[in-house]
Amino acid sequence: MRRNLRSSFFGTSYLLFQPYLEMFDEYFVDLRNDLTRSGLRVNYRAYVAGAILASSIGAVVAATAAFSYAFYSSLPVFIMAILPIGTGLLGFAGNFAFFYFYPVYRANSRKKSIDSKLPYWIAQMAVLATAGDTPEEIFGAIAEEKDVGKVTREEATMIVRDMKLLGMDLTQALEAEKKRSPSSIFAEFLDGFIAVSKSGADVKTYLARTASSMLVDRRLKARNIGESVGVIAELYTILLVVTPLLLLVMFSVIGLVAGNIGGISVLTLTYLMAYLLVPMAGAFTLILADRFVSSELT
Repeated sequence: MRRNLRSSFFGTSYLLFQPYLEMFDEYFVDLRNDLTRSGLRVNYRAYVAGAILASSIGAVVAATAAFSYAFYSSLPVFIMAILPIGTGLLGFAGNFAFFYFYPVYRANSRKKSIDSKLPYWIAQMAVLATAGDTPEEIFGAIAEEKDVGKVTREEATMIVRDMKLLGMDLTQALEAEKKRSPSSIFAEFLDGFIAVSKSGADVKTYLARTASSMLVDRRLKARNIGESVGVIAELYTILLVVTPLLLLVMFSVIGLVAGNIGGISVLTLTYLMAYLLVPMAGAFTLILADRFVSSELT
């Protein structure tokens, strides 16, 4: 149902803006590539048309809301005229920016999912190859397997679709998938698989060695993540446990002696530490931890 609604929206948008879409091609080359890698099954021009239509609706809604606010607030006529225009432009720009960058977000999300599941996927392929399955049968089995992950299953499904519905051979289907994939690691694996298939080398050996190498690399990354988390834990202890306690003791002593620090009462400084410094330090630690872990996983 959700896909039908999405298809009808982009289809309607395409019909409305079809005569004007060709002029946007040169401006959205990056969007075309990101859309291909995002896994969104939407035609490029239909997606641009949908972005324009949704942004236009957002602009009208934002302008109407701004005009209503200005009218009922009895603002000056000049502001009543300017505010809806500016708000409408912001509404259009905000909606269009969302549509422009959403494929990038989707592609990055799919890349992380593929990279995390790929070693186990290849290991399963190696097992199937050892059992005597052909490469076509291997990808067909992966496409039907529910335990390999949604994104991984979608990749295999697209390869099988290209072979069965579009009449491609295995090499052509893998080449097409390599261009669609957001993961450079997966693209390199497909390159090697194509080379092995063309040369007539042992597919089982290639899959087994690749899976083993990727699992070793995965273990090294897990070890690096553990070390990074240890550093973050020490930083957390210093920023959010030791430092607030030392400052609290220091403020208490100074409060007994002088009553204030630089003209600011000790109670005010305590409130600032509790409600500003500590939350900011906690947010900084969370962001730092996320960046460390994300950099190790990619």
